[in-house]
Amino acid sequence: MAVPVEEGTEIAACYINAGVRFAGFHHSDLDWYEARQMRGEPPPERYDTLAYADHVKANLDAFSGVLIPHRVIVYQPPEVHATAFRNLASRGIKDIVFVGKPFSRPPPGVVYRNTVERMLSYVVNQLPSLELNLGVVVIHERKGETERLARKFEAAGRRKLRLIGQFLDSAGPALSFMDALASEFGQRGFSLDRLEWNVGLAMFTLKNRTFHAKLLRKDQLACEKRFHGLPSVEARVDESIRMNLEFAEQIKERGHELGVSIGFSIQPIIERNRDGTIHAGLYGAVELVKQLNRLYQ
Repeated sequence: MAVPVEEGTEIAACYINAGVRFAGFHHSDLDWYEARQMRGEPPPERYDTLAYADHVKANLDAFSGVLIPHRVIVYQPPEVHATAFRNLASRGIKDIVFVGKPFSRPPPGVVYRNTVERMLSYVVNQLPSLELNLGVVVIHERKGETERLARKFEAAGRRKLRLIGQFLDSAGPALSFMDALASEFGQRGFSLDRLEWNVGLAMFTLKNRTFHAKLLRKDQLACEKRFHGLPSVEARVDESIRMNLEFAEQIKERGHELGVSIGFSIQPIIERNRDGTIHAGLYGAVELVKQLNRLYQ
């Protein structure tokens, strides 16, 4: 059963009506094969991310920030995506994040026909008039990620590049990644001030956090001890806020030292209860945004 696009628009409206200040909305794309592996069954259909961004723009007049759809691009060659990007840009949506392959080897019967590097290069060189603001996904704990990112930065013409990070369950690996990235870019003569890293901060609201760990491809969260034994969703929301504020302070400080622009991608993870009502995690995300605004406005 398809998820109605109106449901996502309602979630976006919750943030707007809460009166918090934020830069924009991300809408992640769903890789069908990766989702099937994680769920053990085919995932439900999902509204196209580019069409979703267009729908939000048309239906939320009160929203003046940016809309940033993500797009899995590996199953079609670059030129196949061009029409969709032109249509998006013509309606004033200029931000997009390219999502690459979920597995080093494609599933049986599947052929990868594109890479993030090729897509970046194609847009920069073949579609310059669209003036798109480009982004890529960064998995900061993945081996070789700094070299991978340097190649993508080169493919994007060393222009401003938005980095979309996974949510954190520990600040240590993220800090180490930033140091390694500074070294990698320094060796290549690249400037870190051309990067904007949107660091993920999540609400760990579930009593059993195996689901959260699986999203990071881990058996257990690094922060599991902080949440073990907390009796209620509300207690886990409060601890998530405290922990993420600690992470934010450390990441912001290191970003300032290295010259990397740091933003935060707030991820409630669970947005609705089974009965369709808004989940406490979303209200926790709103409170986290408010506290971050007070600290970094």
